[in-house]
Amino acid sequence: MESALIILVAAPLVSGLLSLAVRTRPAMEKLQLGHAVVLWAAMAAVVAGVAAGEDVSFGSLLHADALSAFMDLMLAFVGGTALVYAVGYMGEKLSRRQVEFLRYRRFFVYFDLFLFAMVLAVNLDNIALMWIAVEGSTISAALSVGFNRTKAALEAGWKYIILNFVGITLALFGTVLVYYASEHVLGVSMEALKWSALARAAGSLNPVVLKMAFVFVMIGYGTKAGVAPMHTWLPDAHAEAPTPISAVLSGLMLNLGLYAVLRLKTVVDPAVGAEFAGSIMVGLGLLSMTIAATFMLIQRDYKRLFAYSSIEHVGIILVGFGVGGSAGVFGGLFHMINHALAKSTAFYAAGRVLLRYGHKNMEGVTGLLRQMPLVGGAMLLAALALAGMPPFGLFISEILIAIGAYDKRPWVAYLFLGLLVVAFAALVYQVFRMVLGEPKETGSPMTPGGGRYTAVALAANLAAMGYIGIHMPGFLRALFIPMTRIFHAMAEVP
Repeated sequence: MESALIILVAAPLVSGLLSLAVRTRPAMEKLQLGHAVVLWAAMAAVVAGVAAGEDVSFGSLLHADALSAFMDLMLAFVGGTALVYAVGYMGEKLSRRQVEFLRYRRFFVYFDLFLFAMVLAVNLDNIALMWIAVEGSTISAALSVGFNRTKAALEAGWKYIILNFVGITLALFGTVLVYYASEHVLGVSMEALKWSALARAAGSLNPVVLKMAFVFVMIGYGTKAGVAPMHTWLPDAHAEAPTPISAVLSGLMLNLGLYAVLRLKTVVDPAVGAEFAGSIMVGLGLLSMTIAATFMLIQRDYKRLFAYSSIEHVGIILVGFGVGGSAGVFGGLFHMINHALAKSTAFYAAGRVLLRYGHKNMEGVTGLLRQMPLVGGAMLLAALALAGMPPFGLFISEILIAIGAYDKRPWVAYLFLGLLVVAFAALVYQVFRMVLGEPKETGSPMTPGGGRYTAVALAANLAAMGYIGIHMPGFLRALFIPMTRIFHAMAEVP
C-alpha cells in the first residue's frame, strides 16, 4: 500500500512534467487519460488499505488515515473525471483555434500541478508542509484562473491571488501558533509539527494559544474554502476560469480548505472544548448560506450561479461540523463528497453549454433538454441534487445536519432550513429556465471527439452521484466509521 500512496501523490507531478515535452494533441490525450487511470487505480489501493483498518504511511512525512483517504477518494475520482473532461473540452477549443498548441499544453501543466499540490497536502503528516502544499495549489490555481487572458479573467486571477495570499498568510500565522503551543509539550522537533503527534497531545496544549490559532486558520484557510465574508474572489474565479478548472475549484479546492480547518479542529477541541470552534463554524456557515442564497436569486451568468451555490454548500458543511454530534459530523462528511460530485457535474454541463453558445448569459440559453439531451439532463439532475432533492446524497446529508442542529440548538435548525428553502427555490428556478422550453439559439455543436470525452466524464459523475445517494458502498462506510469517531469524540454543539 505504501507504493500506491507514492504513486497517487507522484502521478500528477510526473504527468505535469511530461506534459512539457509533449508535441502533439494525440500524445497529450494519451498522457492525460493514462494519468486519470493511474490516479483511480492508486486511489483504490490506498482507500482499500485504509478501509481494511490500517493507515497507510511512507516514511515520516506521508500518512493516510481515514480522513486523508476520504480526501484522496474525492481528489482522485473527480480529478480523474476532470482530466477526461479537459481532454475533450480543451481539445475542442484547440480544434476551433481558440487556443494555440503551446497554451493547450500549458493548460495541462497547470492542471496537473494543481492536482499534485492538493493530493500532496491531504497526505502530509506535517502541519507546516501541508501549508506549503496548499500554497502551491494557490499558485497553480491562480495561473489557471487567468488562463483565458481576457480582461475579466486576468482581473479574476489577480483578485484570487491577492485574497488567497492574504488568507494563506493568516493561515501561516495560525500554524506558527500551533507549533508554539506544541513545542512546549512535544519539544523543539519535527514531532511538534506532525498531525498524529498533535492529536495525541491535544489535551495538554495551551488552550489560549490554540484559540488564537484556530481563528487565524479559520480565516486563512476559510478564504481558500470560499467561506463568507472571505468569499468575494470565488464567483469571479469560477466564472472566468476554463470550465475544467471551475469544476476542480468548486468540487475539490474548497474541500481542501475545509480539510485544513477540520484537521486543526481535531486538535483544538480537546484543549478548549467543542463550543469555541463550533460557534465560529456555525456562525460563518449560516452567513455563507445567507449571502449565497441571496445572490443566487439575481444571477444572470450560469457559471456564477453555480459558484454562489458552492458558497452555500460550504456553509452547509460548516454548520454540520459546527453543531457536531454523530449526525452533524456524518452529515458534513457526506455532504463534502456528494457536493464534489454534483458541483463538478454541473460545471461539466455548463462547459458544454458555453462551447455551444459561446456566452454565459442564462437569458439566451433555453431548451437544453431538447437541443442537448445529455447536457440538459445532466444539468437538471445536478441542480436537483444540489437543491437537496431525493434520492441524491445531499438530501440525506442536509437532513442529518438539520437533525443534529435541532437536537442541540433548535434555532440553528430553523434558520438552516429556511435558508435551504430560499437556495432551493433560486437554483431550481434558474436552472429550469435553461433546460425547459424551446431553444432560442442554435449554437455550434461539438466535434465527435471532444463530445465523446466530455460525455464520458458526465456519465461517470452522474453514475457515482446516483449510486452513493441510494447505497453507501462498504469501503465508504468503512472510512466514515473512524472519521466520525475522530470528530464525534470531541464535537459537541456550540
